[in-house]
Amino acid sequence: MAAHAEFRSAGKPSWKRYAPFLLVLALVYLASIANFMQVERKPLGDAFLETACTSLYVDCSGSATMSTKIIHVLLGLTTMAVLVFLVSEGVEYFVKLEFGGGRMARKIASMKNHMIICGYGTLGRTIGNVLEDKKVPYVVIDVDKRVCDSLTEQGVPCIEGDALDVSILHKAGVRNAKRIVAALNSDSANVFLTLTVRDLAPSAEIATRAYTEDAVSKLHRAGADVIVMPDVIGGMEMAREILNLKESFVQKLLSVQRKRS
Repeated sequence: MAAHAEFRSAGKPSWKRYAPFLLVLALVYLASIANFMQVERKPLGDAFLETACTSLYVDCSGSATMSTKIIHVLLGLTTMAVLVFLVSEGVEYFVKLEFGGGRMARKIASMKNHMIICGYGTLGRTIGNVLEDKKVPYVVIDVDKRVCDSLTEQGVPCIEGDALDVSILHKAGVRNAKRIVAALNSDSANVFLTLTVRDLAPSAEIATRAYTEDAVSKLHRAGADVIVMPDVIGGMEMAREILNLKESFVQKLLSVQRKRS
């Protein structure tokens, strides 16, 4: 799906989300100020202070000087802002705990025969798009917090951490997984991951990426079932397009390449 092609920036919502509320607040303030000026015959400054005092439940009546009234209003505004901030942060924390943490962990724990994608770079993301399109359940493991935050927002289970860490693999439900994709950023990492997964989940199918031809035999010995060199496939596909060859010809070349490996 295109939704996974690019990551939305992780972070707090844009201020535009609160624009309607701010607009309503501004209109109410303006109406109140106009009322004080027209009905109570107060000057603009006093009308504004009366409005602010009323909205903040601050007592600005009596013989207090103008500067004292202003200080009262500023104190009320500061107190209100701090309270709103603390409440919003608390709500956000508990929402993330329930929906981003606890709920996601329970979802992963209940998954069976799912796929685990280790590394969500270009290759992992492409595989994820296909799985999403085919409605295949999967879990992503990636070291980048922004990647996991973005995927979690989209409802995709993601565990932030190193896929070479056994505890992280267990969190992803490696023993219950049907297939594991090793799409890390080096051959050595993919070899080590393949060895680890083969030990933890002997019956799982392991598909891994190879950056060099030298790594192919090592990955085979480590227990990989499917080994793909994206650069080789990309080169053959480009040659097919340039020479206008049939797809079956490229498939034959790939078969020969696999036999050589």
